[in-house]
Amino acid sequence: MIKLLKCEYMKTRRRYVLLTALVVTAALLTWTLHGNYGEDFLKIAWMGFLYQMPLINAIFLSLLSIIVSSRISDIEHKGVMLKQFAAVAERGKIYDAKFIYGFAIVLLCTLISWVGLIVGGYCKGFGGDVPIKLYLLYLLFTITPTLAVYIFQHTMSLCFKNQAVTFFTGIIGTFCGVFSMFPQQFPWLRRIFIWGYYGTLQFVGLFDWTKEDKYKSAHFDVIGIDWTFFGVLLAICVVMYIIGRMIFKRKEL
Repeated sequence: MIKLLKCEYMKTRRRYVLLTALVVTAALLTWTLHGNYGEDFLKIAWMGFLYQMPLINAIFLSLLSIIVSSRISDIEHKGVMLKQFAAVAERGKIYDAKFIYGFAIVLLCTLISWVGLIVGGYCKGFGGDVPIKLYLLYLLFTITPTLAVYIFQHTMSLCFKNQAVTFFTGIIGTFCGVFSMFPQQFPWLRRIFIWGYYGTLQFVGLFDWTKEDKYKSAHFDVIGIDWTFFGVLLAICVVMYIIGRMIFKRKEL
C-alpha cells in the first residue's frame, strides 16, 4: 500500500492537486471571513459561525471533493493507464490507495479551514472565548459528510472516463443538498441526499432575529444533536465504500 501511495504522489505532483485544493480552501475562508461585522453580531459570532458554516461547507467542500477525485483519476483514464496499472496491482488496492491519497488532501484542507475559521474569528474580534468543544463537534460533523461525498465522487471518477459526467453529477448533488437546507419545515429533505447531511448534522439554531433589529435581539443556541442520523451517515459511508470498491473491481477497463 505504501508503494501505491508513493506512486500516486509521483503521478500527481506535477498536476498541482494539492495546490488546487488549497486555492479552494482559501476561497472558502475568504467567502466566510470577508466583510465587516456589526457589533451586535461580533458578540455572538462564535455561535453564529457554527450556524452558517454547514451551508458554506456543503458548497465548497463538495466542490473540493469533485476536483480532487477527478484530478487524481483523470490521469489514469488517459492513455489506458488504468488498465496497465491493474495489470501490476490488485484493483481493490488501487481503489484504496487512490481513495486514501485523495481523501487525505481533502481532510487536510478541511482541517486548515477549521483552524483558519478560529484564527479568523480572533482576528475579527469575536466576543468571548471560542467554544472549543462545540467547534470540535462541528469539525466531526464536517468531516463525516465530506467523507460520504468523497467516497461517491471517488467511485464516479474511477468508473467514468469522461470526467464531465462526474463533475455534473457532483454539481447536481451539491445543488440538491444545498436546496434541501432551506425548507426548515421539511427536515427529511436533507436526509435524502448525502450532500444535505451538512445541514442534517447542524446543531446550532438562530432565534429572535428580525428584519428590523437583525442581530440586536438575536441569539444562537444548541438545538440538539442528531446522533441517529450521524450513525446512519457512517453506515452510508461504509456501504458506499464497499459497493464502490466492488463496482470498480468488476468494471471492464
